[in-house]
Amino acid sequence: MPGLIKYRPVLIALAFVPAAFAQLTNFEVIDYPGAARTFAYTVTGSGDVVGMYYSADGKRHGFLYRKGKFTSIDFPGAPQTYAYDINDAGDMIGSYIEASGLQHGFLFKDGRYTTVDYPGAEMTVPQAANNRGDMVGMYWNRTGDTKMRGYLYSQGRFTSFEYPAPNLMSCMFSINDRGDMVGHWQEPSGVIHGWLVQNGQGTSFDYPNAQSTMFDRGGITQDGDITGPYVDPRGKTRGFLMGKNRSVTFEVPGSKGTFPFHMSASGRIAGHFLDAGGIAHGFVTSLRAPGAGRVLTVDDDGMECPGAMRTIQEAVEAAAGGETILVCPGIYTHSVRIAGPEKNGLKLIGAGAANEVVLQGDYTERDGFHLEQVDSVLIRGFTVRDFGIKPTTSTEFGTGNLIYLENANYNTIEENWLVNGDMMGIMLMDSGNNTIRRNVALVDNPNLVNCGIHMQGPKSAGNDIRGNVANGNQFAGIMIRGAGPGNLVMDNTVVSNGRFGIDVQNTNDIWIEGNRVSYGQGFQATNPNGKQPGVGINLVNASQATVFDNRARSNSGTDLSWDGRGENRIQSNACETSNPAGMCSQ
Repeated sequence: MPGLIKYRPVLIALAFVPAAFAQLTNFEVIDYPGAARTFAYTVTGSGDVVGMYYSADGKRHGFLYRKGKFTSIDFPGAPQTYAYDINDAGDMIGSYIEASGLQHGFLFKDGRYTTVDYPGAEMTVPQAANNRGDMVGMYWNRTGDTKMRGYLYSQGRFTSFEYPAPNLMSCMFSINDRGDMVGHWQEPSGVIHGWLVQNGQGTSFDYPNAQSTMFDRGGITQDGDITGPYVDPRGKTRGFLMGKNRSVTFEVPGSKGTFPFHMSASGRIAGHFLDAGGIAHGFVTSLRAPGAGRVLTVDDDGMECPGAMRTIQEAVEAAAGGETILVCPGIYTHSVRIAGPEKNGLKLIGAGAANEVVLQGDYTERDGFHLEQVDSVLIRGFTVRDFGIKPTTSTEFGTGNLIYLENANYNTIEENWLVNGDMMGIMLMDSGNNTIRRNVALVDNPNLVNCGIHMQGPKSAGNDIRGNVANGNQFAGIMIRGAGPGNLVMDNTVVSNGRFGIDVQNTNDIWIEGNRVSYGQGFQATNPNGKQPGVGINLVNASQATVFDNRARSNSGTDLSWDGRGENRIQSNACETSNPAGMCSQ
């Protein structure tokens, strides 16, 4: 039978003094691919992240993010699942919701799911587990009493916890290996306070001047440091970290709210932030003491992010390698140049919703973002448009790139919108081992002859072109010419382009799989040689190429074309027409 413990009131505030804002370092956005919202709840010392995301249909699913790969977590047969915590042994806890709406806890251990419910409870929500297997969470009774209470599950026995003062709820969120627990309790007036339980004694605490403390989840480390969200006097949600020897507050610059939930033994903090549009994104970050390093912030007019720099280039010049630049919503002009090894590891992140952070050209500068002789840079979340220095005319092609990489390796270009570049959306020149994923490259100006993504040069090897959309680019959606070996072109949507959907020429050892390449209509704009028909996938002078499991249809010329040269594997592609005939699998 479960026990019930009511700790005597200890209504002292934990002694900590608010400090200046801590700065974020090694900041990483955690967004489940295609999710409407993502919440990161826990990060382990090895970097595994557990959390929950909303799919496009509004359903909740847990996830595990490990070594750059997402795995969805769904309790068998349940329509909705939350994943909250994972310990060093890999045991995961969470909850699932039945079709009836009842919520149950679960433990995922050794590849098996086990339901873990507080006896007699209407709903059980586990929140955390330590390395000894102890679990804490909260539950509701089936007796008509709707008050939330905290619980501890240890060695097969449940113990209930309720804060001793009059309260509306008492919840437990985290437990360390020493058995210290942290949660929150709510006064009848609605004010929420943090609640620490150590050695049989409960202590209420508040962040100084906070309207509410730990009003959402929070965590306690093995050393007793506590992190969580609080609401400041102006109603904004920020994060805090407090311990015996430190006390800091922090936030994701440009966000509407920052919600930290858990800190690992290695000092990494998991949580989520709300962007300018109110959409939740998971994050993992470390904290750096004030003055020890920076996350630089940029705002074109100073409205969303007061005190920020006004131009992206100013922030790039001020930043050291490995630092983060968060760019708040606005319209920014002029090319951004990131060059030289001293800028290695720089992260430029658009902190607004889609199409809110715009790098706007006027066809007087060649490139939008220009990366040269720099490695491990991240460009994420921007709309880049209208760059180029020689606009297309009736007899002449333009020149320019929305994002340009030259001798730049191991960079990540993701989740950007690239509009009306003249003449490339993303250009890789002698640049290898880059990740180009989940970008949209499109043209809505019928006078432009454009390539969505273009790769060229023998050093352009080992690149991963995955999950992008290329639409309306009137020369090619994805063009790879004279590139090095080992490039991957996978799971891209290439539709309504011009001469070519995916064009590969003079390039060996390339893998093309799972792409949709359709409705290529041939040149629709400038072409001195006259209109040419659209080709879906085009392979010329290539060897050791794999073209596998692609879908090509309704291209005005040929869906799949190969000049017959080289030793290539062309197999299991769904298409309507091919040259030579017979290469389409029906």
